[in-house]
Amino acid sequence: MGEEKKLSGYNGKILKVDLSRGEIGIEEQDPGFYRTYLGGGLLGSYYVFRETKPGVDPLSEGNVLVFAPSICTGAAVAGASRFNVSAKSPLTGAIGDTQCGGDWGPKLKHADFDAVVVAGRAAGPVYLWIDQGRAEIRDAGHLWGKYTGEAQKLIREELGDRKIEVAQIGPGGENLVKFACVTGGLSHFAGRTGMGAVMGSKNLKAIAVRGRRSYEFADEETVKAKGQKAAAIFKQAEGLQYFHKHGTALGVMVNRDLGNIVTKNFQFGDLDRLEELSSDKMIATNLKGTDTCWACPIRCKRVVEQGEPYPVEGQYGGPEFETLIMLGSNLGLNDLAVVSKASEICNKNTMDTISAGAMIALAMECFEKGLISEKETGGLALHFGNGRAALELLEMMARRQGIGDILADGPARAMEEWGQEVADLVVAVKNQPLPAHDPRVKQGQALMYAVNPFGADHMSSEHDWIATRDDDVTRGLGITEFTAYESLDRIKVRGTMYSQFYYSLLDTLTLCAFPWGPGSIFNHRDLEEFIKGLTGWQMTFHELMKAGERRINLMRAFNAREGLDRRQDRLPVRLSEPISGGVSEGKRVDPIEFENRLSEYYGMMNWDSMTGNPTKGKLMELGLGWTLEEKS
Repeated sequence: MGEEKKLSGYNGKILKVDLSRGEIGIEEQDPGFYRTYLGGGLLGSYYVFRETKPGVDPLSEGNVLVFAPSICTGAAVAGASRFNVSAKSPLTGAIGDTQCGGDWGPKLKHADFDAVVVAGRAAGPVYLWIDQGRAEIRDAGHLWGKYTGEAQKLIREELGDRKIEVAQIGPGGENLVKFACVTGGLSHFAGRTGMGAVMGSKNLKAIAVRGRRSYEFADEETVKAKGQKAAAIFKQAEGLQYFHKHGTALGVMVNRDLGNIVTKNFQFGDLDRLEELSSDKMIATNLKGTDTCWACPIRCKRVVEQGEPYPVEGQYGGPEFETLIMLGSNLGLNDLAVVSKASEICNKNTMDTISAGAMIALAMECFEKGLISEKETGGLALHFGNGRAALELLEMMARRQGIGDILADGPARAMEEWGQEVADLVVAVKNQPLPAHDPRVKQGQALMYAVNPFGADHMSSEHDWIATRDDDVTRGLGITEFTAYESLDRIKVRGTMYSQFYYSLLDTLTLCAFPWGPGSIFNHRDLEEFIKGLTGWQMTFHELMKAGERRINLMRAFNAREGLDRRQDRLPVRLSEPISGGVSEGKRVDPIEFENRLSEYYGMMNWDSMTGNPTKGKLMELGLGWTLEEKS
């Protein structure tokens, strides 16, 4: 017999957990599988497609929940920290896909597993304990109902190790808030598409992991050199030093200059005294430190602490740009203390701050326009700018009390309960609220919000500058024509599409876009060298980009199987209305022009123009022909 082929960069083992039966097993895949599916959202979508039946209820035991790092996760290199969570989404009915940083993903890889696939539903609350190649299901009855900080403390005490990493849900996930998220640690979040609700539906409170890397890299020195490159560039780059100091909160004033400040449910483009939400204000008031993800020198995470009247604990992190806007200006709020408290409430309950802010803004506009009254709100005067009411609504959502029960289900439930007049006020795609980047300002994002398989998302392609600048960065992605920032023409469509492939690749390799995005620390040649150093595979950039394209098409194939098509690739009515106020006043998305661009995008993707679904030829080209067999 020949010598067994040595694995480099990964373990070759997938942990399979059936909570209904209380069974744990290990599935081994060959190197060809790993080179094709790599990890993250691509590997996660593979298992969700393979192991769920068509039409499965997302909150039933038939849904499959996948936690997937990648072949890159766990290397001591900036950005190689993330893991993906995948399942059918209870919020959208489409594929659910979201990513989280921190240390949990590397620790899972180091504990001898490349992913965890969870099926079934436990009879009562449980948590999964993974310890260096071993796993067991443990009782979590004493943890259920607790905020994440207390639950993590109790798990670590029970297992006797303060360094154990815990991915878990808080009360929001337990109560099946449809936009509940998963936290890896206490301040890093897999935020969108409701994966925390799926976890809660399985009575799975947490997954605790401990491990020390036992696998080797194909070329340890190459991997080490990439880590050193990031550290050296960080020390020299003024922009990265500024990002370290200010974090994503710097985006508040930067985006004001772009006219991109979502205000009062996307009605306006700016807010008075917006500087009260700025990174400078945070530094001067409640910022107590910074935090980071595995092996990353940038340390962009905020640590916020404050006292009465809105006390906030530093262990829950602090508000990022999206939170400052969606729970700040979007609600007519410019009080950093209130927004920081809102962030903490969401974080310890594990609720997505983007969707939570969107639902409160919708309720506030409905209240101000007389579509709901204090009878529906339980006596709350839901005027924009009412910070105390916003905080109360967040608590009500997490507990599913009163109007919070409606808001916890997302926009579709609000329309059902309050009438079709609400439909024109909903700012969502596939029932997932838009993030804090107004596509009337960034029209390439309008396209991406519509076509992205798991709903509106601002991290599924590069933003509009990518189609405007002729340089090695854009040419390296295959972009050869360039256009104006404000345009929505076929050149913008093509540039957005190519950047979508790249960002999909990053979500497959679970690499953070801050060090690995276009024009940042690493370039596409670094990516080729990094993969070779990890695995020994000589993957060309073309092969890697095809993996990104494969992920998008596999997710769209799943959606097609579940009955979704072009009809769901629809922008909200509000985006056809002009922005009021700010430097982007008057900007809108033209519906006819948008439909033309949407058809062009389908054509470029080789998708059916009527349905928006991948064609048989495209699926066969990408090695996804098996999805056609799985449809029946």
